[in-house]
Amino acid sequence: MKLIGVVHLKSLPGSPSNTLKLDEIISKAQEDYNSLKNGGIFGVVFENFGDTPFVKDDITKRTLVSFTTVLNNIELSKDICHGINVLRNDGISALSIAEATDADFVRINVLNNTMYTDQGIIEGKANEIMSFKNTLNKNIKIYADVFVKHATPAPGSSIENHAEELLHRAGADKIILTGSGTGKEINFDELELISNISTPEKLVIGSGLNEDNVDKIKKYANYSIVGTSLKKEHKVENEVDLENVKNLVQRAK
Repeated sequence: MKLIGVVHLKSLPGSPSNTLKLDEIISKAQEDYNSLKNGGIFGVVFENFGDTPFVKDDITKRTLVSFTTVLNNIELSKDICHGINVLRNDGISALSIAEATDADFVRINVLNNTMYTDQGIIEGKANEIMSFKNTLNKNIKIYADVFVKHATPAPGSSIENHAEELLHRAGADKIILTGSGTGKEINFDELELISNISTPEKLVIGSGLNEDNVDKIKKYANYSIVGTSLKKEHKVENEVDLENVKNLVQRAK
């Protein structure tokens, strides 16, 4: 299994939570990135995790410029794939940042269907996203969540139908299965259901992977996005721990 580590950016200028200057945010992001790289990670996704409370689907121009500036001032390795996730669900901005920073993929929490979230009701914009994607100067892959964490699907929704529609109608290159929240383990019954629809190459585990469950999970999915398990003391607010990265990368092989 290939692991994609997460650099949780500190709150950016433009967010009500911002307290740091850009150079401080860049420095902390570079430290986490270096630990992930030196630990043998396959890829890294950058997300504006600190920008709470999140904007539902249209970040400010100031946040967009700040996010792009941070990425353009981090020393990135050409041997690692890179992704962008703009929370809560701004796929257009994510693709724009990805194009400007030469990233390989974006993560979009709600690409299609409807989810009830703490930011309100979010409706997928697959047509708008794919139309914009086709104008870009680079083929940027789309990783799309199925029943994304910190959210509830609309009544009557089926996780199997959602997964199938993402892959065959909405334009997702890979689908992401998560637990109920950040760092929470996935539901293994849901994993079984989705494994009948998606190949391991197209399935990404999006939360809760750790040294105790990686052997059980890796036969279903070729990729996992990992944040909390790679932090010091396994706390999402802490910095990335190099030894945690090395250990989980080794276990995932």
